[in-house]
Amino acid sequence: PFENQELFAERFPADYIVEAIDQTRGWFYTLHAISTLVSDSVAYRNCICLAHIVDKNGKKMSKSLGNIIDPYDVFDSVGADALRWYMACRVAPEVQKRISVDVVKDVASSFINTWWNTYAFFILYAQLDGFDRSNMVPVAERPEIDRWIIAMLQQTVHQATEALDRYDVIRAGQAIERFVDALSNWYVRRNRRRFWKAEAGADKQAAYLTLYECLEKANRLIAPVMPFLAEAVYQNLVRKIDASSPVSVHMAEWPVVNEEQLDLELIYDVEVVRQIVVLGRGARNKTQVRTRQPLGRMLVRVPSEKASEAVNRHKLQILEELNVKSIELIARDAELVSYRILPNLPVLGKQHGKLIPAIREALAVADSEAIAVAVAANENFSLDVNGDSLTLGGEHVLVETESAHGWASAEEGGYLVGLDTRLNDELECEGLARELVRTIQESRKQAGLEVSDRIVLRIEGTDKVSQAVAEYKDYILEETLAVSADDANTEFPFHSENSLNAESWTIQLSKHTE
Repeated sequence: PFENQELFAERFPADYIVEAIDQTRGWFYTLHAISTLVSDSVAYRNCICLAHIVDKNGKKMSKSLGNIIDPYDVFDSVGADALRWYMACRVAPEVQKRISVDVVKDVASSFINTWWNTYAFFILYAQLDGFDRSNMVPVAERPEIDRWIIAMLQQTVHQATEALDRYDVIRAGQAIERFVDALSNWYVRRNRRRFWKAEAGADKQAAYLTLYECLEKANRLIAPVMPFLAEAVYQNLVRKIDASSPVSVHMAEWPVVNEEQLDLELIYDVEVVRQIVVLGRGARNKTQVRTRQPLGRMLVRVPSEKASEAVNRHKLQILEELNVKSIELIARDAELVSYRILPNLPVLGKQHGKLIPAIREALAVADSEAIAVAVAANENFSLDVNGDSLTLGGEHVLVETESAHGWASAEEGGYLVGLDTRLNDELECEGLARELVRTIQESRKQAGLEVSDRIVLRIEGTDKVSQAVAEYKDYILEETLAVSADDANTEFPFHSENSLNAESWTIQLSKHTE
């Protein structure tokens, strides 16, 4: 600092320092003390203090205990980037970091694999179609779902940047993970047909442009924490088609928010839709009714008028996602579910041990619906216990719900979804057609066909299978890229046997060569 005073003045104090908690009285303090003596200044503006790394059981690593984790075991089996993401974005700095190969594998399976598979999906279809990113479709002219994920991207850039400016890597990572989940499990999943369809056009190009922008910008957000994976994606996604771009993702500019594309109302609407869909899937999982089996009706309760408006604007999405024919908003749910309120004994026992029998009796005769509504809203409620008013909260009780006969329901955060699980012949026929499509797609994979290959198809089965094929022939052919087998002498090199409950069918197929 004495020989380079101007340069030193530009770079001092340091923006931040990071080390483990045992440096509180060592490095952290010593640097401040020396800096104060020499420069009459602090040595750094921000400090990140880390808790220690321990084994998977929370014990200090020790050779004598044999619980030391060799970092190269993690690098070789899962990768350095997965370990970096876990250390930076999954565990708060002040929390002990439990490390094992299995712990880091969870990061790889729940986030990194999702990110990579989304990127791989784009690359597969972009190469098949010869995607040209210079053929622009303005964002304002793209479908709503494209505008939504672009708005989510802008929100994520804002949240991640704001968090990193505060040296809060956890919140930045959480924002990025939420976006990658939305991109993969909502945007790509709902738009696969747009990439699959053979004909080119503005709609297909808009889907490619949207997914490309999301991948490219999110990759720059990920790069500081996962430098190796981000670099591999960048070289193939960007540099391969644009040699004039920076030679490395780590030399590229940090993304900047486009305020015009940050549609917060659309983000809210889709979040309401996704919440209802999650509950609807949860309700289905409580029954033996398959997701591919259409249902006739669903009832929905939402916590606000704003949420009701969102449901009305996006009914079609909800019905498609849950495979239901109609949706109704309800004001009250007394006939849809009933509640049973039980004491949470581990919590109540510590605070009101002697009153547990009286509390149990009071809960048995209390207004269970009112208590359930209060708990859902994170509000306290009053309970008459031995003539005295006792104030309790959601942590003191367990709320069990029971659906009305013929309904499957799920509830959370003021939302309630009920599915009418009663089936008629028409619904069962459509459900069987969807099951046929699934088994045909599985047969295509087993036959080793490419995703773009068209096939010649023949289905033979029970009477109900024949009925489903007749009524939903166009749907089946379109979904499986198939043409019907008009020639009875057609040879089929692949066939598979399938069944569902009392129905059975044989699938015969071959690659269509014309």
